[in-house]
Amino acid sequence: MPNMAAPQLQCSALAKVHSAAIFSYLANEVATSRTEVGHLGVDVSLVPPAGICQYLIIWDFGVDWRHLKNIARRDPLLAAQLIRFETDKSLQFQIVGYSDSTGGQRNDIFLRTGRAKNVFHLFGPSARSRVFSVKPASHYEYLQDNTTAMNRAANRAVVVEIFAGAGTI
Repeated sequence: MPNMAAPQLQCSALAKVHSAAIFSYLANEVATSRTEVGHLGVDVSLVPPAGICQYLIIWDFGVDWRHLKNIARRDPLLAAQLIRFETDKSLQFQIVGYSDSTGGQRNDIFLRTGRAKNVFHLFGPSARSRVFSVKPASHYEYLQDNTTAMNRAANRAVVVEIFAGAGTI
């Protein structure tokens, strides 16, 4: 697993929500989350599209799932980024796993860590050597506010923080 120092770059932080509020799943929300289509129309996003630091977000993991859906694994944006990660030796990465806020927090660290590790294992050997951290998001930290099924799906995610110009050439 990663064994590098974090890059000393100043990047625009990805917007996050801190909340201890707990919400219940709606009828069929769990079942829908476990389908290939899920709740969201897009499973992989790159935010912002250009800059010294970027965030590759893989969204809409199934409820209580740590593995990626096949539709996300086959996403053209993810495939292109994995090639970029392997070939651009100037990039370094931090991989952070997220979960939604339904029920208690006891399972969240397991889910968040597992999701991050599963994304780490998608990286090729060169890119893996430039990952400085694979970790769960902080307790009560989310990407969205958890008030809707779509926001909860967005929170069942992994964020690959991409630091350009930080690695060895």
